[in-house]
This record gives sequence, structure tokens and C-alpha cells, in this order.
Amino acid sequence: MNAPRDNTLDPSSPYFKNSSSITGQVIVRDQNTPLASATVQCVEQGVSVLTDASGNFSLPNLTIGSLTVVCAKNGFSSDTQRVVLNPGTSLNLTYFMNGWPVVLSQNILTHKYDQYYPSPQYFVDISASVTDPNGISDLDSVWFAVDSLFYPMGYSVSTKLFQVTLYKYDFPTNTIEWLIGKPLTIRSRDLHGAVSFGQSFAVTRIIENTPIPNYPTSLNNDTTGSQPLLKWGPPAVSFNYTYALQLSRIDAGTETSIWTHSNISSILLQYQFPGDSSGLSLASGNYAWSVSIVDDFGNSARSKEAAFVVR
Repeated sequence: MNAPRDNTLDPSSPYFKNSSSITGQVIVRDQNTPLASATVQCVEQGVSVLTDASGNFSLPNLTIGSLTVVCAKNGFSSDTQRVVLNPGTSLNLTYFMNGWPVVLSQNILTHKYDQYYPSPQYFVDISASVTDPNGISDLDSVWFAVDSLFYPMGYSVSTKLFQVTLYKYDFPTNTIEWLIGKPLTIRSRDLHGAVSFGQSFAVTRIIENTPIPNYPTSLNNDTTGSQPLLKWGPPAVSFNYTYALQLSRIDAGTETSIWTHSNISSILLQYQFPGDSSGLSLASGNYAWSVSIVDDFGNSARSKEAAFVVR
């Protein structure tokens, strides 16, 4: 009857505590870096704490028995662990959190290539910068999303962007005007199944009116020297823009681009090839050139090509 009761596990001991505690750390999966300000909650007890700068947390004075402990943070998939706590013990847990992909930026540019046959060509270039808290290798796929349609995007090592080019026939109405006014988004998915969408963006402008090449052109059977002076008429537009020139050589019906020049002021209506001190000159043969306008967003419209001969 007088046996000592100093065992902390003895329910009749004055030292007995009908509680326990949980400590642990929250880590970003695959990165082994601590995740601060994550919420760790014991569901049954209704208590929660935030992880510190080192990802550590502590839940003291928990009732013993079966408990559900959930770790959550915005931008990460929640993780749940079910544990059994014994009296007077402390349990250590580690959470490896999977972050959702993050779209850092997105852009869409519209382009029109005027041509004699069969009809003007319209297309859009979509690009996006996407990362993942668990590393870029955790990204599984990135898509351009509009309405219920999803277009897969490929990764460019040179630009470090996800990109896709879509032509007018890729859209339900066979026009890129179908995109006007629609909220466009970038959908990304990681290898662990987490899916996220970036902020919506929109088409800024589709340029219809193009400059008109005046000289040299095949309409006048123009021939030039090895450094031609290119002349054109302005487009009927009211927004800010610059010009861009492209020149190609034609051999046996095959066109090869040999020279481009951009950021030409809109007040200019002629440009002397090659436009620098390189001394570049054209060999005798057949050539074609075009002039484009490019607005402040990067949307563009290119004129029909004008052919000429260098003697």
C-alpha cells in the first residue's frame, strides 16, 4: 500500500502527465532547405504553430492517443501524418513538402505575314517563364490554356522559356481574332501531380496594315547595285512603332534569309543596305526584301515581299 509512485508512466504517480509533445522540421522536397512559416496543426486538439526560419516546430502538451498532424503552406501541397502518442513522450516528425509550379511571367505576340498567295499568314508566339520550388527538373509539363483548349509548350534552352507558336488554323474559327478578349493562362504540372495556373493575360493588338515596299520591286523590273537603297511607304496606323527589314537571296526558287535590321525609326522611309560600316555587299543574283512594323509590345505585321535583281 505504501509502494513509491515516482514512475512518470504510472497513472497514480503525482509525476504522471497525461500528455505528450510533437516536434519536427518542415523541408522543401528535393532541395533539403527549411520551409519557414508553414502551419503545422494537430487536428484533434485544434492547436497549430508556424515553423521558424529553420523550418522547426513544436506542439507541446498534447493529449495522448491517435492524432492527425497536418502541415500546410500556400503554394505547397498539404501533407498529413497520423501518429500515436504515448504518455510523457515526445515524437519527432519530418515533412518533405512539394511546392506547386510557379509562373513568373507570360506573354503573347501576334504576327501577320502578308503574301501574294494564298493569303496572309497569321500566327501568335506564346512564351512563359516557369519555375518550381523543388527545382526545374520537377516540372512535368507546361501548357497554354484558352477556354477548354490546352496547347503544349516546349522548353528552349537558349531563352530559358517555355514557348509555342500557333497559327490561325490551330484555333476554332481559323483566325487569331478568336483570342481577342479571352483570358489566357499558363497551366503547369509537376512530377508529383501538383497543378497551378499563372495570372491571366490577353492579346494586346493585331496589326493589319503593313508598310508598302516601293523600291526596288519586280513591278518595275528594278535592278540595283550591290548596296541597294530600300524605300517604302508608311502604314496607316496611329500607334507607336518601329520598322524592321529583311532581305533574302533566291536560288533556284529557294529563299535564304541573309540580312535583317530592326529598330528603325518610324520617321524613316528608306534605308541604305547594309546600314553599317561592315562593307557587306550583295553578289549578282535574285533577291527579295520586306519591311515590317513592330509596336511597343512586340506585335508585328510584315509587308509582301518585293523582288529585285542585283547586276
